[in-house]
Amino acid sequence: MKSSKAAPTKNIGVLCSLAELADGSLRVVLDDVRKGQGETSWSHQSIFTFKDYAPGHLADLAELPENELADFGYYVLTRLLVSNGHGS
Repeated sequence: MKSSKAAPTKNIGVLCSLAELADGSLRVVLDDVRKGQGETSWSHQSIFTFKDYAPGHLADLAELPENELADFGYYVLTRLLVSNGHGS
């Protein structure tokens, strides 16, 4: 599959963001977003989930358990598929 091939985007997406909390910990946030009027515009729908990490915990991703990284990818892909009518 060529990555440059145009394909229509589905209506629901997942936005990943990072917030720094007052104590120095980091919050990874996954929000649902809906496709807007423009081809590249999206609007916030709701918070899907978030996870807080203690200060310094994400300083070296090699120290993060592989299953936790895999779970993160699983959550994102599952949310995209289910929200757009694929899978259950």
